[in-house]
Amino acid sequence: MSKSSRPRILVVDDEPLNVELLEAYLSPDCDIIPAYGGLEALELASKEKLDLILLDVMMPDMNGYQVCEKIKSSSFSQFVPVILVTALSGRGDRLKGIKSHADDFLTKPVDRLELSMRVKSLLRIKSLHDNVVFERDQAQNYLDVAGVMMLVLNTDHKLTLVNKRTTEILGYSETDILGKDWFDYFVPENTRNSCEANFEKIRNGSTEDIVHYEGPILCKGGAQKIISWYSKILTDGNGDRVGILCSGEDITQRKESEIKLKEYASNLQSSNELKDLFMDIMSHDLLNPAGVAKGFIDMLLCAEEDKGKISKLEFVDASVTRLIDMIELAASFGKLEDIDYLEFEKMNLSDVLSEVAATFETQLASKNICLDMNLDGSYAAKMNPLISGVFVNYISNAIKYGPSDSSIIIDIDDLSDEWKVKVTDFGDGVPDGNKDLVFDRFKRLTQNKKVVKGTGLGLAIVKRIVELHGGRVGVDDNPHGMGSVFWATLKKA
Repeated sequence: MSKSSRPRILVVDDEPLNVELLEAYLSPDCDIIPAYGGLEALELASKEKLDLILLDVMMPDMNGYQVCEKIKSSSFSQFVPVILVTALSGRGDRLKGIKSHADDFLTKPVDRLELSMRVKSLLRIKSLHDNVVFERDQAQNYLDVAGVMMLVLNTDHKLTLVNKRTTEILGYSETDILGKDWFDYFVPENTRNSCEANFEKIRNGSTEDIVHYEGPILCKGGAQKIISWYSKILTDGNGDRVGILCSGEDITQRKESEIKLKEYASNLQSSNELKDLFMDIMSHDLLNPAGVAKGFIDMLLCAEEDKGKISKLEFVDASVTRLIDMIELAASFGKLEDIDYLEFEKMNLSDVLSEVAATFETQLASKNICLDMNLDGSYAAKMNPLISGVFVNYISNAIKYGPSDSSIIIDIDDLSDEWKVKVTDFGDGVPDGNKDLVFDRFKRLTQNKKVVKGTGLGLAIVKRIVELHGGRVGVDDNPHGMGSVFWATLKKA
């Protein structure tokens, strides 16, 4: 029925008095639109939103049968009820009316009560039809806004409903899709049999089951897409199976990504195997001969008296020592990268730092550097023995890059739930532009436009060990003058 609360009725008769009479009968409950000929009636029926048409049969320009047939053949007005009003009452006249798809008949002169009853009956039917159409259109709107394909197949594999997403993915219009056999038109030939077998399995399964499967579809132009389907049996009011409702998500890109990911994982596995092999080679095949060379160089240095040869041997010794350090650091970093977690125990930071400091007595004495450890009391922390490598690196660098006749200060700050260990030196310091880089692997500090000697791995190892402890690392300027403060945080026990 139209949006107005009152039904809209088109009254068609070439006699104005007949139109006026019907209008008088119906106008208390309906809005009347008059027409005085067949052509005028067709024009109004194509423009106006009507709820019913009262149509005279005998008109000079076009008879009522012809008008009714044209109205019923129009998609705009085919569901508007038509009552033929005629003075003819023979069987042949009624057959003509049925053939033209008229919904009812009234004989002139029109009885007011009969007219009212016939009109009310057809308006009620029209209202029910409009409600069904509205609900159908609403359901179609819901389907169209869905981000997945929605379609219905009847038991003959024919498509009876599709949503907008289905037309977008397939590349066809709705009219090109509806009524087509799904498997013949939209499933690749090499998977057709298996897809039909799935369809039969669903059709013969439990009506409560929602079946999931994946398979390819054939789109316009021959392109194929992979769809993830969820399907369920549809039944009528008698419980008979009338089709299958399918919802499908385009997973083509996801499948392609999965393939690439598997290839990447395979390549990564090969890379890890090569890395492990390389680490084994460094740890054994390279480190052993380097150690042997170091031993023989030490023997030659002890036996040699020629100053020129001693100078050359000392240069070779330093180079081999540096090579051994690089191999050991690279092997250590490789092992740490493969570790995801450590086992911790309660340890005293003061004891760990004292043990590490004791190993540097010779180096400290050679440069006349004083190690000042401001450690009062106990500093219980959750640590793994690997943590000593952090302080070995910090103190070693402070000695290596600090000036002779200076000092190194070790402090521990209390940060509520953490300890912050600080190693302060009085060297050249770290430029602001390098503070964020020094803990990255293979990044080395530049001072006075020169690259500082080293592998660039020592501080990367420090960072990895502290991260495995759930802590943080960093470097600040020495607040007491030249130099840097390298620090690390550790959780309290």
